[in-house]
Amino acid sequence: MKLDSKKFFLLFLGIICGVILTSFIISNPFTPSMILTYDQFQKKSIEVEQLKAQINTMIRDIDIYNKKLEEYNKNTKINDNVISTLKKELDYVKLFSGYDDVKGNGIRILIDDNHDYESSDDNILDYITHNSDILYVVFDLKNAGAEAISVNGKRIVSISEITCEGPIIKINGEYIVPPFEILAIGDPDALYYAMTMPESKIKELQFRQLYVKMTKEVNLYINGYKKNFAPRFAKISK
Repeated sequence: MKLDSKKFFLLFLGIICGVILTSFIISNPFTPSMILTYDQFQKKSIEVEQLKAQINTMIRDIDIYNKKLEEYNKNTKINDNVISTLKKELDYVKLFSGYDDVKGNGIRILIDDNHDYESSDDNILDYITHNSDILYVVFDLKNAGAEAISVNGKRIVSISEITCEGPIIKINGEYIVPPFEILAIGDPDALYYAMTMPESKIKELQFRQLYVKMTKEVNLYINGYKKNFAPRFAKISK
């Protein structure tokens, strides 16, 4: 049987189309779409609304927490400023209360007994340095504007005692002996001038022929008061 060329062409074209269609179906499998019932649609709609409500709640919570964070940061800056101010005030109080080590310009005073007196001299006590002598020198220095004072390394504060213990002197509960080194931080010229005034205690000590030497100093170092103190009688008055 003789095959017509037109029919052969159509047959060949049909085979080619079939192969192409089969390849497309294999590489792209058909996924059937879901058809929801009315009840399923209602359920899905409710779930969507619930999710929207949860999202809106989360957005509101985020906004609230952001505002709280801003307020916290603002308060933190305020607290930092308050803490910084209080720290400066505390440092100032510690500086002038005598509890911190300090340094600065001032004067150095050396006082010692007169070791050349005669044992038979009736005025033998005049040649010895007494606790009252040190006490009045400290008073003169304070009146002259001294901001920090020490005697033989013992810092003089508001509660310091300078007492006589026989041949020795006690300051801040510790015994010291001559020679006495008194350091005072302040205006060197003002302090030196005050110590050389005719009515000063230093002038009296010199008159009694005790050894006295005064020098202006640069960058003196004075220890802080290292002992703990708890007031027994004084209370804050409101």
